[in-house]
Amino acid sequence: MKYFLITLLGFLLMGASLDDARKANEAYNNGDYEKAISLYKKAINDNPENAKLYFNLGNALAKAGRSEAAIRTLEQFKAMVDDPKLDAKADYNIGNIYSNTKKWGKAVKSYKKSLRYIAKDPDAKHNFELAKQKEQQQKKKKKQQQQGNNQQNQKNRDQQNSQQNKNGQNKQNQQQQNPQQSGQNQQQNPQQQQQRNQMSKAEAEKILKALEQKEKELLKQFKKRNVESTPNANAKDW
Repeated sequence: MKYFLITLLGFLLMGASLDDARKANEAYNNGDYEKAISLYKKAINDNPENAKLYFNLGNALAKAGRSEAAIRTLEQFKAMVDDPKLDAKADYNIGNIYSNTKKWGKAVKSYKKSLRYIAKDPDAKHNFELAKQKEQQQKKKKKQQQQGNNQQNQKNRDQQNSQQNKNGQNKQNQQQQNPQQSGQNQQQNPQQQQQRNQMSKAEAEKILKALEQKEKELLKQFKKRNVESTPNANAKDW
């Protein structure tokens, strides 16, 4: 549904400001909202105390899609007037701006303000009920999204815990398997130790034999030298 703004307000102006205001109205009605904004601002410079120019400028800003500036300008208009009906028109337009941007909560508040001044306004009442319904739907959707996010977060935590438990079980299984491997190593170690002992004994015997042989050779050489160095007993003493 398109929320339509209350049409432009008429005003009594004089001189250049009146000409600018008329041209601004024409640009607005022709859909040239940027031109209308420029001309309304020019008219306001010439006649800054004319509140109705702010109302029309707010409408042009809203049509141009400049929602925040439009709301500020309409609030400025409300501060300048002391007429409940004009306040109601401004609040109604502000409610429509919020509705067009799907800010339903703020729209509801603005329509409610408008209805305080003109309780029997059928458009304001209709838009108020519709915005209230949209606000409830928006809250419900947001709640569902939050629940969905919570469920997804819980699912992620459960998966993480499951993976941690699985890793812990694997580690425990490895610890249980390691003693068996250690026992096998212990069973293999005596045999390996026996082999090493046997090798050491053989090597020792080999070394011992080599030493004995070396000792025999040295003894033999020593005896030979002694024999060669002893004088011949049968030699004649001259």
